[in-house]
Amino acid sequence: MRIFSSLLIFFSLGFVMAALPQEKPKQEVTVTAVEVPVRVLRDGQAIKDLKKEDFEIYENGVKQEISAFEKISRKIGSLTPGTVPAKVMAKPKPRLFILIFDIFDYTNAVGEAIDHFFTNIYREQDHLVIVTENRLLNIEAGHDALALAHSLKDSLKNYKFISTKNILKAYDDLREEGDRLLLDLMSQTGIANWDLAINRFYDNYTRIWQMYRAQFLAPNPDLYQALLRRIHPIAADKWAICFEQRDLFPELKNEGPLEKEINRLKEGTVGIEEQAKARIIQDKQWQLQQEFDLAKNFPSDRLKNLFMEGGITFHLILMKSLKTIVSEDFSLREVNSEYENCFREISQSTGGYLTFSNKVLDALKEATEKEDYHYLLVYQPKGPVETRGKNIEVKVRQPGVSVYSLKEYLNLAGPAITIADVGARAKALKFGLKNYAMRTSEKGRRGIAEVRVTLFDQQSNAAFSEGKILDLVKAELHITLNLGKLRAGAYFLIIEAVDKITNEKDVYSGMIEL
Repeated sequence: MRIFSSLLIFFSLGFVMAALPQEKPKQEVTVTAVEVPVRVLRDGQAIKDLKKEDFEIYENGVKQEISAFEKISRKIGSLTPGTVPAKVMAKPKPRLFILIFDIFDYTNAVGEAIDHFFTNIYREQDHLVIVTENRLLNIEAGHDALALAHSLKDSLKNYKFISTKNILKAYDDLREEGDRLLLDLMSQTGIANWDLAINRFYDNYTRIWQMYRAQFLAPNPDLYQALLRRIHPIAADKWAICFEQRDLFPELKNEGPLEKEINRLKEGTVGIEEQAKARIIQDKQWQLQQEFDLAKNFPSDRLKNLFMEGGITFHLILMKSLKTIVSEDFSLREVNSEYENCFREISQSTGGYLTFSNKVLDALKEATEKEDYHYLLVYQPKGPVETRGKNIEVKVRQPGVSVYSLKEYLNLAGPAITIADVGARAKALKFGLKNYAMRTSEKGRRGIAEVRVTLFDQQSNAAFSEGKILDLVKAELHITLNLGKLRAGAYFLIIEAVDKITNEKDVYSGMIEL
């Protein structure tokens, strides 16, 4: 295994550390019109015969006049020659796809779905965004659909191998901690040693869970908001297809040796020392269960609102993970019900398709034929500027219906920091930054960004990692990194950029060749 342990490569960009205050800029955009998508269902089916007079719209409790009304019906479908008129094939409607891979491990079923997408759905004029684990995954540009499919599958395999490596190592460490704790509990070394063993085990258990949750279970609404800002100006039908694999995390088996010993101590009433041990265990177990509560601070409403305002129909394909763990004391359990429910709500609110199936290819085919039928209401807010587009409520004059509509207008029509023009040549990495916020100060108009670059070799070892705070004095910044000390070959690249004024973030990841 090759490990680049002695590299001393510095992120020498020639820019000064900045000390600008990190307050968010004031919004100076006046909201003059608000578009509100509305979906009306009865018994799960879209109602298609409603008129403008059937709707009422309120902002901050005040009824608004509907100035425009439109009925919209669309589906992805597939434009295969011979199935549609030639004039439609000649000028197909622009489309943008966001492919989201919330999967713990890559499977052949996912690969088959990717092949089908690029062979039967994707057209060379389509726009494409790939998201995995709160990062944008960049694949080689080009118009060859087969090459794109191959590049995406290869990138996903490489990225998933890197991203799950530490988690799988943590699982092994947890099993070892469990074995060590069992030996301590069954020994006769005294309450002090038992206390240390119990604390060590549950502290590590909690640490591993927090790392897992941050990487696989915590969707970053700031990333999605920045992404939607970038694609907002693109005039196209927008679709998201989310491949969601139910996540697994080790829990103690009820009949495992360690759990039996823990229960024996908890239920035992003989001896002051054993009772003390039981109380310590109960307290640590309670703390861990509180950590497992995914409902706390979960950004469900914000994410749902973002996709609705972005005009994105969200298709959700849920899969069962095939991951297993060999242990007498631990079994893998599904832990992401709240995360899954969040995406279920997004799918339902945006008119998307939803299924739970490991037959990913069949599910994708069904999703492409799902009709998204909804209404678009437009109104001109008349209230105070600072409250416009807030607390939106739509009422429908129909009994027994479910109404899904935009609740808050966020005004996505604004720039977000963007990593652009990434390329590698002659042992040098080049990329640019643009669309970051700038503010006038004593030194003139400036921005500030934090940038980190990480390269992984073919053995998934971090061959290079360096970060820096950059003082931005121009509208665009071009960066060149000399990586001459790295061996020639393929590397997996991750670039992270955070706008320190707005706190918005962009992430680039993909394969490069040095």
